[in-house]
Amino acid sequence: MIKYLKEYRFYIILFLFLLIPVITIDTSTRAPRDYRFYDRVIVTLTAPVQITISWLFDQTVSGFQNYIYLWNTRRDNIALLDENRRLLNAIASLRESEQENIRLKKLLQFEEKFNLDSIVARVVAKDVSTDFRAIRINRGERSGVKKNMAVITNEGIVGRVLRTTAHTADVVTILDLLSAVDAIVERSRARGVVEGLTDDTCQLRYALRTDDIQIGDILVSGALGGVFPKGIPIGVVSKVERKPYGITQAVDVRPSVDFSRLEEVMVITRAGSDVFPVDPFAGGSELIMAPPVPASATKTKGAPQ
Repeated sequence: MIKYLKEYRFYIILFLFLLIPVITIDTSTRAPRDYRFYDRVIVTLTAPVQITISWLFDQTVSGFQNYIYLWNTRRDNIALLDENRRLLNAIASLRESEQENIRLKKLLQFEEKFNLDSIVARVVAKDVSTDFRAIRINRGERSGVKKNMAVITNEGIVGRVLRTTAHTADVVTILDLLSAVDAIVERSRARGVVEGLTDDTCQLRYALRTDDIQIGDILVSGALGGVFPKGIPIGVVSKVERKPYGITQAVDVRPSVDFSRLEEVMVITRAGSDVFPVDPFAGGSELIMAPPVPASATKTKGAPQ
C-alpha cells in the first residue's frame, strides 16, 4: 500500500487539490444541514487545523495589541502620576492657606475684642540658645514697628519688641529670664510679676504668701508698666508652693501661648485710646508698679542669632 502511495503520490496530491475546490463550491451552494458524507469527513479533518491557525492568529494579534496598549498605559500612568503630584501639592497649599486664614481670623477677632490697633507679622526665626529666648518677625521700622511695643497672639502675650531694623524686629518673649510682665490673678485679683523660667514655663514672683492663688488660676496682664494692654491672657498657674517662712510664695505658670507652634503674631501699636510710650524701659522713664520690680527687668541682651 505504501509502495503504491509513494509511486502515485503526485497524482494523488493533484487529485486532492482538484477535489477540494469542487467540494468547497459544492458545499457553499447548500445549507450546513445538507452536508454530505464526504463534507463531514473533510470538515472533521480540517477543523483542528483551522482552529489552531485561528488561535495562533488571535494570540499574535492580541499580544501585539496588548503590547501597544501597555505602552500607552505606561505613558498614561506617568501623566497621571505627574497630575496627581500637582494636585497633592495644590491640596497641601490650600490646606496651609486655610489654616493660615483660620489663625489670621482669630487674630482679627482678638484685635476687635480688645479694641487694638496692630500690625500682623510672621515669625521668621527663633533663638536657639538657652540663655536668650527670643523670636524674629518680618516687620520692622518701615511697617511702623518700634522698640518696646507689645507682641501678642489670640492666645495671649508673646513678649515685647527688643530692637528693630528696617524690615525685621527681635521680640524677647515672656519665657526669657529677664522678661517681666505685670500680672493679675483673674479669680482673686492677686498681683505679681511674671518672669521667664524655662523653655515652656514662667514664674509668678512677688506674690504674697497670703494671696489666694490656686492651680488652674488664669493670669492676665495688668495695666502697670505701660507695655501690655490690661486683660490679655498670660498663662495658667501650674504649681503653687507655700513655704513655712518668708513673705512670698513660689508659683509656676504655664504660658497660654504655645511657643513651639508660633507662626503669626500681632504687634500692638495702639490699645483703645492709649498710645504706648516710645521706651517705657528707658533710664529716664519712671514706672509705678504695685509689686517691686527686679533690677533685671530693665536690662536687655543680644538679639537672636
